[in-house]
Amino acid sequence: MGPLHPFRYALKGIEDAISTQRHLRVHTVAAGFVALFGLLLGLPHVDLVLLLMAIALVIITELLNTAVELTVDLVSPALHPIARRAKDIAAGAVLIAALVAATVGIIVLAPPLFGALIAYPLSVKSAMLVATTLGLLGSIIAALLPRSSSSKRDQLFTVSKKLNADR
Repeated sequence: MGPLHPFRYALKGIEDAISTQRHLRVHTVAAGFVALFGLLLGLPHVDLVLLLMAIALVIITELLNTAVELTVDLVSPALHPIARRAKDIAAGAVLIAALVAATVGIIVLAPPLFGALIAYPLSVKSAMLVATTLGLLGSIIAALLPRSSSSKRDQLFTVSKKLNADR
């Protein structure tokens, strides 16, 4: 057994969630852009820690939301008002985390971003910051676009099939 053995199931769970949950993938991509902003702007360590904590908050709540949804679907495959409430409440936690993270990101990133763009508008650094901004906006737009037409039952079947194949 290697040193990562105790973490095998946790890593498998994260891998499963990323491979099956579109919003988690979007949050992960957005987190990458935010981290890139922090590095390109040369933010102080305290600001980087704030951004990382905000990112972790969103990723953690998205993982917990996924766990709640899967558990509710397992316990109550038929539509039930209480099952719907549980899912809506878990989704509400993700929404709050995402709004807080966005607010932290704006507060931390906007002043140095605008400062760099104004001070050096035609520099390579400004071009990289603009490209990163466009990538971040693209990932946000992708998150807001309507989902594909596959039904919830098809999604559950796919997740169930993947989980059974791994065991």
